[in-house]
Amino acid sequence: MDLHLEKSLSFTAEAARVSRTLLPSGVRILTEEVPGAPSVALAASVPVGSRDEDPEGFGSTHFLEHLLFKGTNRRTSRDISIAFDSVGGSSNAATAKEYTSYYARVQSAAVPLALDVILDMFTSAKIDPQDFETERTVILEELAMNEDDPEDLAHEALASALLTDHELGRPIGGTKQSILAVSRDKVFSHYKEHYVPSGLIITAAGGVNHEEFVALVERLLAEAGFVGSGLPRPRRSHPAPGAFEVKPFVNIAHDFNQANILLGYESMSASDPDRYAFGLMNAILGGGMSSRLYQSIREDRGLAYSTYSYQQGYAETGYFGMYAGCNPENAHTVVTLMREQLDALAQDGAKQEELDLALGSLTGGLALRFESSLARMNRLLGAEIGTGEYLSISEVLERFRAVDLDAIQSVARRLVSKNSSLVVVGDGLGHLEKLA
Repeated sequence: MDLHLEKSLSFTAEAARVSRTLLPSGVRILTEEVPGAPSVALAASVPVGSRDEDPEGFGSTHFLEHLLFKGTNRRTSRDISIAFDSVGGSSNAATAKEYTSYYARVQSAAVPLALDVILDMFTSAKIDPQDFETERTVILEELAMNEDDPEDLAHEALASALLTDHELGRPIGGTKQSILAVSRDKVFSHYKEHYVPSGLIITAAGGVNHEEFVALVERLLAEAGFVGSGLPRPRRSHPAPGAFEVKPFVNIAHDFNQANILLGYESMSASDPDRYAFGLMNAILGGGMSSRLYQSIREDRGLAYSTYSYQQGYAETGYFGMYAGCNPENAHTVVTLMREQLDALAQDGAKQEELDLALGSLTGGLALRFESSLARMNRLLGAEIGTGEYLSISEVLERFRAVDLDAIQSVARRLVSKNSSLVVVGDGLGHLEKLA
């Protein structure tokens, strides 16, 4: 059965109880109780990412991720670190283009401590001016480190090339120029605007009792004065994508030993009905060592050590990429093979044995992945931020198993009909423009 996350909901899926509670303030609380689990993964998140920044605040979302760990009125940054170390737990944060999340994984008995620390960070960050300048330097070092990674450079360039002048095409962390330019007041106003009860989503999975967890959340938020009355912020709309300007060819001249290549296409959104067929098509094309890209580029010809394909979906659009790192003299051949393998899927389709292999790999990987409390917690967050539809693991697997060979060929045809961009990182590769 398909389930939608309503105002108040509790049901059982794979022996785990999934529950959702909406507080009067608009705060949303979702838990997945896994009987016998000794640990809990929990998070405080907002459905706000780098795409939601205005031009003057470019990089503010990622800046906040750093600053929330720098201290509150109750805790210093060292106090925050000691709190998690004292119970053998771990904490971190993630900034994406459509959400930001602060999370921890601890033993079940330490949930009150972990939740207290994370909600204190979320509701009462100091964002001290001196800390702000310190973290500005840290973020600039982080950006410089990324610029020394040719694969990362290629991925950022592909997003920008396929979504030119769109907020989804911007790098999550901002740029050197934007981080140097952004002010503490701008970042603080971003915090005050978005880190509010109507935007807060609290998720937990593992050895947790929903009713006890909700009572704990209510008490901690009341102590922080983080209360009120209102509805949660509506989920992000899923409009039909507009026409994006695409750069057919991008060459980032860099003195690396390898050519780093990405051939990318405009693709589908995260909620597209064909996403299950697309996932299997991607697995066949570049999802593992048995995939067409790996076999044709690495195993048969020895042209690259690493090659794969991937899909990145957002609310209204997405993009697809095929990657390889190779000797510059082999770059022309590698790009040609990439395009040939995708075109062959679109023209001739896949074989039944390929579909069976991809299905086994995908379904087996999903089953193993969701043994993790962190993965289960993130699944709750994704359902709440996305369409509100919650699917059990068995329901997800059923949708993959319903895909046939015609559906695989159909999504491949759909992909090759879209605009494409060729991104190459390395010196002396301008001649590849003729392949774009």
